[in-house]
Amino acid sequence: MEVYMENWKNRIYESYMTNGFKDAHDNKKEYLIHARYFKKNYLKYLPVNRNARILELGCGMGHFAHFCVGEGYKNYTGIDASAENIAHIKKTFRKKLDVRVMDIMDFLGEEERENTYNAVIFNDVIEHLTKPEIMKVLDSIYRVLAPGGVLLAKTPNMANPYVSTAGRYIDITHEVGFTEKSMSQVLRATGYCNIKIIGTDIYILDPLVSVLAKIVSWIINKILFLFSALYGRTSLHIFEKDILAIAYKKER
Repeated sequence: MEVYMENWKNRIYESYMTNGFKDAHDNKKEYLIHARYFKKNYLKYLPVNRNARILELGCGMGHFAHFCVGEGYKNYTGIDASAENIAHIKKTFRKKLDVRVMDIMDFLGEEERENTYNAVIFNDVIEHLTKPEIMKVLDSIYRVLAPGGVLLAKTPNMANPYVSTAGRYIDITHEVGFTEKSMSQVLRATGYCNIKIIGTDIYILDPLVSVLAKIVSWIINKILFLFSALYGRTSLHIFEKDILAIAYKKER
């Protein structure tokens, strides 16, 4: 029974794409949409130097890799536990990328990686980890970041009522959820500094539709803040679908 409990996630991850996410993300349009999303929300926090070393933990189907290539970054490395995902990236991209099937902790634990990466990308992964695993992974990411390096970690926002219900249980491998407060809390506990949490802008398509959607979203967010305040929770201000944490390793 103990072995089964340890391996159930591996059974899901071995065919993660086939098991429910390929149709949603496996087409050229999705790569272009994601590139616009990353440019809007991430680019300002990434190193200006295109030779910077960027590590993505849980690279999935390669959406962020595609964005990095498009922006001219030359030293991208992607790690994913799913052989299916890595095979898809290698088949999809004409440019040879450094992507590997590997356990995140095994990769981060390699001694030579200390103080190596200028940026670590951690998109939609932290919610799949248990609380002890989260602490361990964040400690390990801190170790491999170069001094002054940045961690960009995106996760569903549990302050959003829809996300905390339907979104929370869309994937059986989800273990924990975060708000802006709990994300800041765990990053501070693991030594990161200059922590900033933002709600990501998902309205990046047709300009008119985007403007209207942002107006509606702004109104909904204000209503959600009022509901939160009625229950004595005035510390929550971000109600967008996802939150993005930007956190830095201290300079030497």
